[in-house]
Amino acid sequence: MKLIFGANGKLGTDFKELFDSIGEKYIAPDKNEVDITNGDFLRAYIKTMHQNYKIDTIINCAAYNDVDKAETEKELCYKLNAEAPANLAMIASEIGATYITYSTDFVFDGEKEIPYTEEDIPNPLSIYSKAKLEGEKYSLEYEKSFVIRTSWVFGMGNNNFCKQVINWSKGKDKLKIVDDQISSPTYSKDLAEYSWELIQTDKYGLYHLANDGEASKFEQAQYVLKKIGWTGVLERAKTEEFPLPAKRAQYSKLDSSKIEKIVDKKIPHWKIGIDRFLEEMKEKGEI
Repeated sequence: MKLIFGANGKLGTDFKELFDSIGEKYIAPDKNEVDITNGDFLRAYIKTMHQNYKIDTIINCAAYNDVDKAETEKELCYKLNAEAPANLAMIASEIGATYITYSTDFVFDGEKEIPYTEEDIPNPLSIYSKAKLEGEKYSLEYEKSFVIRTSWVFGMGNNNFCKQVINWSKGKDKLKIVDDQISSPTYSKDLAEYSWELIQTDKYGLYHLANDGEASKFEQAQYVLKKIGWTGVLERAKTEEFPLPAKRAQYSKLDSSKIEKIVDKKIPHWKIGIDRFLEEMKEKGEI
């Protein structure tokens, strides 16, 4: 039995759909049922579920993702992104379950000019990314852990940059988007699918998993807006024109070749991910 935390977010939603499609049994409590920042309650809950259903895999999709608000909500950010993953890894070790948790390209400072590999030394620039890095370190202390770094995730659950761009374009004939932040937009369905492929290998450790190719925020927005037939003017901007509390890396493309070798499958290009995402939005009547 699989146990999914953060089951109503982008990634958790796609894990549930994936498991439904292949007949994999899972339990997916929402955050009102289980507060993963309450370590004692969390341990008691998981032990009970294990007793009743034999939990063999714990998947942590829960996270604090408001990068800018984290600068002032440091305690909550650390609870969700560092302490909770550490507790989950410890509890997984107590019941002998495989453990999967997620991190971010934000752990890098963006000084590199080619994609980041798992061997590169992190240098986080914000409270959010420092907390995520701490969560990684604690999680990897358990020998049956997968820590998966990803980037710029978009999908049906919750808000994301693709949805924001579509909303910004409504009733506007001009938009300005930064062209000096570069990474790889990643479709949450691909993230769930390739994570599942990896989980089944039992080759534990740290992995990078992002869609193929790289893009600036401007190029991502440009692609989305062209696909939805927006006829306005898209202008280039620089990060310094939109001062935000949290510092961001200018270049944080992840190299996913390690996972591709392990699962023997190429990860689709980010444009293909966006095409499928927009189709999904159309099917659900959101565009």
